[in-house]
Amino acid sequence: MNRHVALPKASDILANHMRALILGDGMEPDAALPSEAELMQTYGFSRGTVREALRLLEADGLIVVKRGPKGGIRVCHPDIGQVSRTLALLFSVRQTELKHLFTLRKLIEPAAAAEAARAATAEQKQWLVEIAPQHHGVQRSYRESVEFHGAIGQCSNNGVYEVVLAALHDALEWHSSDERLSHDDVEATRRAHVTIAKAIQEGDADAAARRMLRHLDEFEDVLAAQGRLDEPIVPAERWRRERFDGS
Repeated sequence: MNRHVALPKASDILANHMRALILGDGMEPDAALPSEAELMQTYGFSRGTVREALRLLEADGLIVVKRGPKGGIRVCHPDIGQVSRTLALLFSVRQTELKHLFTLRKLIEPAAAAEAARAATAEQKQWLVEIAPQHHGVQRSYRESVEFHGAIGQCSNNGVYEVVLAALHDALEWHSSDERLSHDDVEATRRAHVTIAKAIQEGDADAAARRMLRHLDEFEDVLAAQGRLDEPIVPAERWRRERFDGS
């Protein structure tokens, strides 16, 4: 059987080589890379091919290209925002429902909270307590509530938990930044965050996991009552707003 095998584009070949250079050599942010002219001369590719390869690396978050006499190609490192945006795109085109996100959150976040109770430093535990509003009526913006969950990933001192939780919660914020939560819902979230932070501060992994799961169950119930769980994680309306106002 004859099968057509697609050959890699020249720009992909060059981009792969430069990824290997940056990542394999552990190049630090702001390290200089060869110029367009040097890349053309070294590899024999056209200017168009080199620029396409550079665009691919920019999309990866691995380089920044500055034009002009003081410009050049510099190394940079991807950030969580890029991961979050990729997830948002995938969730959008697949119309992934919010209930599926909660299924994953209830598997990951209690375990992350338990790991934070075991592995966080004293300074991290104190920071977590400080960012959980301690007093009635002090709940801050929804963004700050989301950041509390991302902070638990950081306090776990586990790089996988940190990246996954930060990316997932950015995607959740896209759905819920306009959430109309009642005063009681806001207060329940505040209390839950305080109890989770205290369990982590006390090094009680079992209590941290249990309280996190209860918090997620309760918030899932709130969204279920609003009929939100069958909606896409990132609704089309979110993209329409971005198209018109860039928010």
